[in-house]
Amino acid sequence: MTDAFADRTLAEHRRVFEKIWWQNPERQNGTSSSWWFFLLFPDGEEGYGPRQLMFSIAACVGEQCRVNDLPPQDMDADRPVVDGVDRFNATTVGWAGDDEVVHDHVVRQSAEAVLSREDQRLEAWADREDDTKRGSEMAALSDRPLGLKAHVIGDDAEAEFEAWGALDSKMTSPHRSLNIDTPLGGAEVVAWRQMEFEGDFDLPDGPETLSGSCYFQRVCFDMPLMPWKWIWAIFPDGTSFSVLIPFLGPQLFRRGYKFFSSNRLERLTIPLRQSAFWNWGSKDGHVEFDTISVEPLLGTGEQPDFDVRVENEEGDYVRFVARTYGRARNWLDRPRLGGQFTSHWSYNEFMFRMAGLAGRVSDTPIDAESMGTGFGTLEYSTGLSL
Repeated sequence: MTDAFADRTLAEHRRVFEKIWWQNPERQNGTSSSWWFFLLFPDGEEGYGPRQLMFSIAACVGEQCRVNDLPPQDMDADRPVVDGVDRFNATTVGWAGDDEVVHDHVVRQSAEAVLSREDQRLEAWADREDDTKRGSEMAALSDRPLGLKAHVIGDDAEAEFEAWGALDSKMTSPHRSLNIDTPLGGAEVVAWRQMEFEGDFDLPDGPETLSGSCYFQRVCFDMPLMPWKWIWAIFPDGTSFSVLIPFLGPQLFRRGYKFFSSNRLERLTIPLRQSAFWNWGSKDGHVEFDTISVEPLLGTGEQPDFDVRVENEEGDYVRFVARTYGRARNWLDRPRLGGQFTSHWSYNEFMFRMAGLAGRVSDTPIDAESMGTGFGTLEYSTGLSL
C-alpha cells in the first residue's frame, strides 16, 4: 500500500490546475499533440454505468494533420504565443453510449482554438452561416475553489456541465501524473481522476439532466503516439481501478479498425513502463501493482472482450474479464516526407462491465457481490503517429 496523499495547500493545487491552460508550446516539436478530454459516468441503477459519454478537444502539430478524416489543419510548433494566449487549430470530438447503442461522433468539428492562461479558458468554436456555432469550450469555475465547466455543441448533441473535486487525494485533485522532458521529446499529463459532475445534456435520445462521476485529463505529447492499453473503471461506492500499458508490437503498423486472425497474434506485444492501481472509495488505501496483463479475447462478440490481471509482491491481486458492450473510435493521420506516406494512429475506446471479478486488496477479498458492478472504459490504441 502506498503512502497517503500528503496534505497540500490550495495554492499547490492551483499550480497544478494552471497547467491545464498551457500546452507547453516551448516544448513542442514536429510530433507533438495535445488532448483535453472528459469521460462522464452518469449515475445508474447498477452504479456508474452502463451509460458513458466522452468529449475531447484535440490538436496536433503539422501542416496537414487530420483528425477523423476532417479537412487537414495546420499547427506550427513555432507559432507566436502573445500574453499567454495560444491560438492553434483543434478538433472537438465526442460520443455517447450505453449497452444498447453507441452514438459515435455526436460532435466532430474543427475550429481555431484560443487557449488563455490568464482567463483559464479554452475555446474552439466554428461559426456557421445561420448564426449557429459548433465546437466546444471549457473554463475554470468561479464559484468553487477549483473546478471546470464545459459547453459542447455538435450536429447531434449539446452538453453543458460542471465538474469539481474534493482536493483531498490524488484521485479527487488535479494531479501531475506524468512529466517527461528530454531533448528528444517528452510528455506531460494532468489527471483529475474522480470529479463529480452535473449538467444538462441534449443527446440523440432526448434532453435530460445527468450527474455522476467524471474523469478529466490534459495530455501533451511531444513524441510519437504509440499503442497503449488504458483502463479506467469505477464501482458504486467510488472505488476505482486503473491500468496503463504502452507497448510495442505489430499493432504499430495497423491502419484502421481491425484485428489479427488469432488471440496469439493479437497478443504479440512488448509492454513499456506499465502501471496499475486500486483506490478504495469508502475507506483509505491506494494499492499499486507491478505485474500487469490486459489481453484481448477475440471472437467473443461484435467487439473483443479483454482478460485483465494485476498483482504485486505483497499478494494483492485483481482479476476480471472486461465484457465490452460498445466502441467509439477517433484517429489521427499525419503526412510525412512531402506526402509520400501518412502515419496513422487509431484510438479505440471500449465501454465495458466487469465479469468474474475476483481478488484480494489490502487483505480484503473482493468480488462482484461485495463490490457491486464495475463499469469502465478500455482504450486499445494502435498504429504510430510520427
